[in-house]
Amino acid sequence: MKTAKRRYGEPSDDKPPGRPRGLPLTLIGYWEGSYAAGWPQVTDFVDEHWDKDERDIVASYLEQGLALPWLWRPRGLSQCRFCGRVNGSNEKTDGFYLWPEGLAHYVRKHSVRPPASAIRHIVSMQEGDDWWEEAVGSADREWRKTATLDS
Repeated sequence: MKTAKRRYGEPSDDKPPGRPRGLPLTLIGYWEGSYAAGWPQVTDFVDEHWDKDERDIVASYLEQGLALPWLWRPRGLSQCRFCGRVNGSNEKTDGFYLWPEGLAHYVRKHSVRPPASAIRHIVSMQEGDDWWEEAVGSADREWRKTATLDS
């Protein structure tokens, strides 16, 4: 007896599935390196006079970003362009920006400052600390009442 391979993400009407449309993610914290020609120089983003409290807010926010699923991770470990520390191999997002997981290290240890627009976004998100709770609170929880394996 042949076992069926079930797939639930495929459209049933032979039309390709649509992709959600929205603003594209903005990349921040990607630097030129031996395998990344043409990216910005990290040294151009060092700001020794950046307010330490704001820098800590930004670094903490970056550390708390949502890690992408393992299928989306780039290959290999990244090293800090300043001190050689291994900075991971994952990327994080908040739904607006996408950054390598090591960006918080650059911010905390080397005073690397993301673009002002990203900092304004991060600070504004901190002012409304309950934005995650609001998003979850507004989620549709009624699906469970009618959910089945075939729905």
